[in-house]
Amino acid sequence: MPAYFLMVSDANARSPKRIDFISESPDQAFQVARNVVDGAHCELWQDDKLLARMTKSGSELWELLATTPQQIEQ
Repeated sequence: MPAYFLMVSDANARSPKRIDFISESPDQAFQVARNVVDGAHCELWQDDKLLARMTKSGSELWELLATTPQQIEQ
């Protein structure tokens, strides 16, 4: 099974937290991230490939964000 990781950051965090997991598909990330606080920003990665950027807007509600290279580079 492939390995994935989430980079999670929120207003209270000094630096992003990395959460590694192994799953048959990347949709498992929503289960892994279910306990992050509202307003948290997450990036889903498989190796060096960015799969998704999302922000938790509320309980079980996620906003998917663009993953274009110009928005990733900061």
